[in-house]
Amino acid sequence: MNDRSQLGDHDSEIAIIVRDTNTVNSYMDGRPWRAAKFAASLRREIFRKHLGLVPPQDPERPDANYEPIGTPNWYDWASEADNRVADPLSDEFQHYWNSRAKTNTDAFGKVFQPVPYDGVRSWKQYNEYYSRFFAEQGDKENKKPSKYKWGHVVAENFSQGDQGVREVKEVLSNIKGTLVEMPLLFLKDEDIAKEGMGLNAFTEELYT
Repeated sequence: MNDRSQLGDHDSEIAIIVRDTNTVNSYMDGRPWRAAKFAASLRREIFRKHLGLVPPQDPERPDANYEPIGTPNWYDWASEADNRVADPLSDEFQHYWNSRAKTNTDAFGKVFQPVPYDGVRSWKQYNEYYSRFFAEQGDKENKKPSKYKWGHVVAENFSQGDQGVREVKEVLSNIKGTLVEMPLLFLKDEDIAKEGMGLNAFTEELYT
């Protein structure tokens, strides 16, 4: 709790303590580990959601997770997906986590060309990758006309007609879950705060 959260219009946090004496067999950095059942299932479920490993719910076959509060949730311990996230410190898991983030990021980049993006490390690359397709923010009189709306497919990256639609679907089918890479290298080769260069509307919003 802090001033920002108590004001009611900035941060919003909640702090709870869960005491769980039930434990399950798990692993930590390749070694056997006894983990609290509640914490382990919560952490694994969240990891699986980010990785796209949560099975879809079937409204025709409701399980315990459909029930209101009071009914314990069901979790598929020892399933293939559960085993994937059981050990958060293993090399295998780290590789899987990082590769999934890269695959998702590259797919979004190919189809939508969003920014920030690690492939854009200078203003020249920014203009080539993004601003020639999408309208610039800032001075309306000098703004370039937009070829595409934000969030729309950059059609120039794909074939024409039905073949292009199939190509887009194929790229998007590689996306699983919600995990993406943090673009730590975006505009890496530029000093956006150097003398003579004012922060434009994009960088001001991003970095301040």
